[in-house]
Amino acid sequence: MEEQSKRDSYSGMLLLLIAGSVLLIFAAIYFIQIFGTEYGVGAGALVQSQADNTIVVSNLQALSSQLIVLNQYVLESYLAVVLGLLLALLAVVLYINRKNRYDEANRRYIMLHTTITVVYIILFWIIYSGFVHSTLSIMVYLGYFGMIVCIITDLYFEMNARQANSRKVGVRTINIDPETPYTNLQVLRHQLFSKLKGNVRIVDKHFNSNAIANLHRLVSDDLESIDSITVITSEEMLDARFGDNYRDIRGEFANADVALEMIVMPREEAAKQHERFLFDDTEAFKIPPLNIINKKSEHVTKINLEETRKRFEYLLQRSTKLENFLLRQGKGE
Repeated sequence: MEEQSKRDSYSGMLLLLIAGSVLLIFAAIYFIQIFGTEYGVGAGALVQSQADNTIVVSNLQALSSQLIVLNQYVLESYLAVVLGLLLALLAVVLYINRKNRYDEANRRYIMLHTTITVVYIILFWIIYSGFVHSTLSIMVYLGYFGMIVCIITDLYFEMNARQANSRKVGVRTINIDPETPYTNLQVLRHQLFSKLKGNVRIVDKHFNSNAIANLHRLVSDDLESIDSITVITSEEMLDARFGDNYRDIRGEFANADVALEMIVMPREEAAKQHERFLFDDTEAFKIPPLNIINKKSEHVTKINLEETRKRFEYLLQRSTKLENFLLRQGKGE
């Protein structure tokens, strides 16, 4: 699938980013070794000359005269190691969270990685612009390569994020006209559901069998962009057809590499949860009940993503997977 290919490419670029970040660490360590050795040789020659009351031999005079500069380079190289470690850590975090590649948090990590990479490059230039070493190792060139890799991959991730977000430009408010239910579904699919990316989360305490049917109509043609769908509903919505419908649609979505999970919130939380919303990795929206999403005179409006995510996590911690709920009710699958 095209989307699976994109996921694989994303994971591959993250591994490349980790490799580039690690190269920067090794390059900085090599610089510490070189400058530390030269500082020691130069300082030793100077101390010996003072003890013997002789002049430093000509081939060591350059090192002895640059002790302060060499010490500064050693300290700056230690800073470069710290920056390299931060870059590698950020790259690993991004790889661990690669399933949420469109998430705002991931984009902040990428921006932070880019910023630190630029700082590393500037520090590298400061250290070596005024000092030319005569025995540059391959590690120096690997450091150059690591910087190029980090910059290219960071730009790749930023372009991907912008492309994903650009698809949603203009999605702010969608008006639902109860007189045009078919048209409403087409508008909702075209303007909102076809643009969902990554992990989709829905909270709708009225999510029943009709809602399953509408969800299928709204997303079935655009599953390649979705990794998973999690729905939190209430036990009052579990009608006689719900279990069979859920298993059928879950099987179809699984064939498209989309994980579907149904969660049942407790009665006390359902009584307090009046707002219905959905969100993916980049945006959140307030929606009408999905079972009548195309028939109720209401608006789909954009809402705060972080607040929506926190509310979802709160409900998720207090709710039960549908399979476990049915087992407790003695119904099973």
